[in-house]
Amino acid sequence: MKLRILFSLLAVLFLVSQARAQQAPTRPKSGFYTTYEYLTYAILDQSAGPEPVAAQGVGGTLTLRPDGTYQKRLTLAANGTTLHFDQDGRFAFTADHITFTYTDSKGQPRTDEGTFMLRSGLLTLTMQGYPAGNQGIYTLRGH
Repeated sequence: MKLRILFSLLAVLFLVSQARAQQAPTRPKSGFYTTYEYLTYAILDQSAGPEPVAAQGVGGTLTLRPDGTYQKRLTLAANGTTLHFDQDGRFAFTADHITFTYTDSKGQPRTDEGTFMLRSGLLTLTMQGYPAGNQGIYTLRGH
């Protein structure tokens, strides 16, 4: 009888610990959800060397909303013109990992993954690139 009670108690403790592990991660403070201005963008291309290469003419905004939606309006100057990278989609995060899910220009679903860090109003996104091992590194300032 005592052994049966002990096993029942252990089973309950196990179920409670599993339920806590599956709970949604803690959301960042409300200051996380805002419009950010792109300050820098660098590309780490492993085939070109170990140092990131800074892009020129970086501008635009990234808006992160509490409902998990985002709007990206990134502009880059290249070859005498301005390139526009617009996305509207959903984002999610756990700890320091973030994903952006959207539909690409060909109508296909796509997910970009990476890490983020928010310090003193500066948001740094380090996104996985293609091929594997390459990265895009963005620095943004919150408004």
